[in-house]
Formats: sequence, C-alpha cells, structure tokens
Amino acid sequence: MWVTTDSAGLKDAALGQLDLGTDLVKLYMDAPGGVRDSPFTVDAARATVAAVHARGAKVAAHSGYLDGARVAAEAGVDSIEHGMELDDDIAKTMKRNNVTLVSTLSVFASWETFARTTTIERFTGAEGKQRMGKRKEGAYASIAAAKRAGVRIATGSDFGGGSVRAGHLAWEVELLVAAGLEPHEALASATRNGGDLYGVAHAGRVAEGLPADLVLVHGDPLSDPRALWRVWAVYQQGTRVA
Repeated sequence: MWVTTDSAGLKDAALGQLDLGTDLVKLYMDAPGGVRDSPFTVDAARATVAAVHARGAKVAAHSGYLDGARVAAEAGVDSIEHGMELDDDIAKTMKRNNVTLVSTLSVFASWETFARTTTIERFTGAEGKQRMGKRKEGAYASIAAAKRAGVRIATGSDFGGGSVRAGHLAWEVELLVAAGLEPHEALASATRNGGDLYGVAHAGRVAEGLPADLVLVHGDPLSDPRALWRVWAVYQQGTRVA
C-alpha cells in the first residue's frame, strides 16, 4: 500500500504499485474517518488513470461518498467499488466513460447480522443502526441509478468486509435482485460483467471452443437466485473438481 493524501503524489504512488508487479491499482477516493470530500482532483485522477492504462493495468476506485464517486467517474477509472452515493448525473458519467459499478450490498446485510452476534456499539446501538440503515439505503439507490443509466454492474465481495467470505457471491446476486435488478441481470453481474471488466472474455459464456468452467446448481437461478447456494458440481476445463 502506498499512502498519499494529495493530488501531487497520486500518479507516482500508482506507478510505484505497478513497479512492484501489480496489475490492478485501487485508488481510495474517500479519506478515512467519514470525510466526504475527495482529496484528489479530477485532473490528477485522470492523469493517473491514463498512466496506469498506458502500462496495461486497470484502475479501481473505492468510493463511499458522492464527491469521490464523481471524481472517479469523470477520471474514467475502470470500476467504482461500493459506490454507495451515486446520483443520476454520476451514473450518466459512468456510462459515458465505460465505468463499471462493483456492488457490495452483502456487506450491509452482514452488518445487520452483527446486531445479533456482537455487543459492539457501532452495530448494536441506535445511532449505529441508523447510520448503517442510511448507508444501505444509499447503496440500493445507487444500484437503481446505475440501472437507469445503463451502467454495467458487477458483483464484488469486499472480501473480509463484514462477515462476507469466499463463496458468498450468491448473497450479492440475491441482494441485487432485491435492489431492483432482474434475476438474469444479477446473474450476469456475477459472471459475464465481471469478466468483461477484467478482460476474461469467456466468463459467463457457454459455447463450443470456450473453457468448460461451470458451476451446476440445484434449481433455476433465473427464477430463484437462492439456487446459487445449492451447488451440485463444479467443473474446471471440463473436469469435475467438486
């Protein structure tokens, strides 16, 4: 991790990450501690994105608030992670600049369970519950704004955020349906859209000549996304591995 708190050092920090061998740079567009204004200008972020793209890598942007999302969208990052405060104008900019929204609704759902499993005040107290409720409401509204604008939506886990762990992506698909996506749209978010974002052309596609990487489930996820939890078999390159 490279830490820079102003626009002047942003590009050098990103390129430093590439020098260490990463193929994905993540920009933290919102300062810690609930500071709502982004520390970076659009020009600095755009120059950073251009420099990273010139090296063949991708740029993701963490955004929990409106200003950070605006800067990231205008800068043309590849994806905005979380995006809990998108409005229609930002969503339109994302569409125009081919920015994907990576949703992490399952984190909010997991936080809600903490009220029953912990005594930590931020999860059990009235103020904490109200704050989490507002964040969840904003995240769901952001999904709606993205859908209205035709923004590509992919699923994310925010692995380690809340109680979300590997293998929980079905939860995100369920919640995207609850947020207003059609089941086929939510399923595409967990397969094809993520592949398109990161250049995995065969993801979410079944056709002759493509890798037979398949997950078979009991039930029809197009009518009931909960079927994704009921995994029957997993195939990799045509060979059953689970």
